[in-house]
Amino acid sequence: MATSQMTDLIHLIKSEASRLRDFMAGLDESGWNTRSACDGWRLRDVAAHLTTAADTWAGTITRGVAGDADPPTGQSFLTPGDRGSEATAQRAVDLSLQLGDSLLDEFTAGYDRLFVLLDTLKAEDWDKPCFHRRGPMPMHDYVALRLQELALHGWDMRSGLDESAELYEDTLPTLLGLLPRWLRNAFTPGLGLPTPMRFRFEIPGPLPMRQDILVNHDDFVMEDSGDSRADVTVHCDTGSYILLIYGRFNLDWASVTGKARIEGRREQATIFTTWFRGF
Repeated sequence: MATSQMTDLIHLIKSEASRLRDFMAGLDESGWNTRSACDGWRLRDVAAHLTTAADTWAGTITRGVAGDADPPTGQSFLTPGDRGSEATAQRAVDLSLQLGDSLLDEFTAGYDRLFVLLDTLKAEDWDKPCFHRRGPMPMHDYVALRLQELALHGWDMRSGLDESAELYEDTLPTLLGLLPRWLRNAFTPGLGLPTPMRFRFEIPGPLPMRQDILVNHDDFVMEDSGDSRADVTVHCDTGSYILLIYGRFNLDWASVTGKARIEGRREQATIFTTWFRGF
């Protein structure tokens, strides 16, 4: 990864954390306890999850720079099909109770420490393998996941108070680049649903694209749209496309609320989130 790309990514992560910190600074007690878009989590629980991850990420990056991409003590790699969200969810709830009124201060301090570390990374560090519970990955991909977490969970929090909340436009290119990995991990094969089924996404902007996701038997492919007939075509903007793919809302809800316009049979459209459930 070029030095300019490294710098840009770190700048984006800092900006997203700063925007989220400013949002949280304006919350009163009622706001902190509002339900977020994450099922079962209040805003304070999402914030606690992001807070503990700052130090976790810093520890993993430090070990990766030193050449250690093995699971830390007490952890292991997830096997295909494993879903690690349940334990993560409970840890976040417990931590939010533990931190109480110091949650925002801990969030700020944790990300300040992480940013100091990120600023020390050298160009040769960015291709080093880094531990992730779904398998080692290059450092640059691992660091990009922190932007993914901040952007999506930031939206989870903001949308709890404002249904019109959107992803910030400067995060969209990075989030798009991470979509294939997310879909691969989120895909649930062996459901016995009718295939092949082609979902087409027509995105006019702000980052225009035409993307197909073709599910065939127990696998899928992402490809640029061509002349093949689509079973379901979804028209939406880039942010809504990303939120759909990351499981933040389903196609049926998106159609009803005007987030997306769907061509094709509605029962086929709703199958998409059956295959790609998220975590």
